[in-house]
Amino acid sequence: MKRKILLCLSLLAMMMTGCVDQINIEDVTLSLILGLDLDEEDHLVVFMSSPVFNKEAEFKEEKVEVKAVTIRDSRELFDTTVMALTSGSKTQLILIGKKLLKRKNWIDYIDPFYRDPKNTVTTRVVAVDGPVSDVIFFRPKDKPRLPLYLANLVDTAYRRNVTVKTTIQEFHEQKTEKGMTASITEMKKDHKIMLTGTALLDEQSRYKLSIKPHQNKLLRILQHKTKGDFPFTISVPLESNGQDKHWISFSTPNVKVKTKVRYDGHFIFDTDVKMRIAITERLFPFNVRKDTAKLQKSIETKLQADFERLIKKTQTATIDPFGFGIYARAYTYPEWKKVQNQWGKAFSKADVNVKVRVTIAGMGTIK
Repeated sequence: MKRKILLCLSLLAMMMTGCVDQINIEDVTLSLILGLDLDEEDHLVVFMSSPVFNKEAEFKEEKVEVKAVTIRDSRELFDTTVMALTSGSKTQLILIGKKLLKRKNWIDYIDPFYRDPKNTVTTRVVAVDGPVSDVIFFRPKDKPRLPLYLANLVDTAYRRNVTVKTTIQEFHEQKTEKGMTASITEMKKDHKIMLTGTALLDEQSRYKLSIKPHQNKLLRILQHKTKGDFPFTISVPLESNGQDKHWISFSTPNVKVKTKVRYDGHFIFDTDVKMRIAITERLFPFNVRKDTAKLQKSIETKLQADFERLIKKTQTATIDPFGFGIYARAYTYPEWKKVQNQWGKAFSKADVNVKVRVTIAGMGTIK
């Protein structure tokens, strides 16, 4: 008899598991996109985009804008206008206006994402060049719902290394890492939404400068992040004093990066980049089979100049989005320890030598 009672209680407990605190999807407002920006008077404005699960609704997406003191304060204001309880557990993107990114301590506003366990940490962090409202209230007729469209746009561009993809958790890791500065996706809304590259932040996580998609590929290589596609289209100098532009496109199925560091009054980094490339387009006459070494040297010269230009640009801005400081800490710890709290300044005085070695592994299916 006791066994039957225990069995019945066990079955009852199993049937009740997960049903006590259930909420119907119609009773929840899922905040799939959260936007943060400043108005003309520098007051915080919070935006939200959420799907509508109602057959009678003409628009299947609800967009709300409120002025609030904090993100948690905005949720209470959202609940006064939306049909259901607001939830941040499924947030796909957090859009941050560049005006807010330039403000000191703006990062305090995203504290709930780390403090509340109900919030997701896989939210993509995106900088918006311009008003966030232009993106939030954009209704493209030839695209799916905005949250799905923007999430896929970022993911696809990340696989092609057009931009970085930084989740809220990865952003926290970059923010607390003294050996590098943070980098996040950047987008802009003109006639349509487009990704403009990557926004680079300083040691206080404030906006510093932007780099274009071509430079983002170089950034990812120097970060030793060589997964995904690396298509390049560049003009190569075939003659030492030639002014003509010789355009060539190639893919890089294999990239290997090795970085060494030493200290001699200042930090010296030696980075060796080995690339096996396959030519996908060539807009000038050239005998690749006969003069392979010449073309390889031209590509190496161009890429090496691009690497040096990007590094110089970041050193002038006293930021290190590449993570060279991590290598300095690992291999020259006594010297790095002295400058760890001003690594950006120390990196600006460092010598960074990039050596590019290109091997043409394929030239296409035509001779």
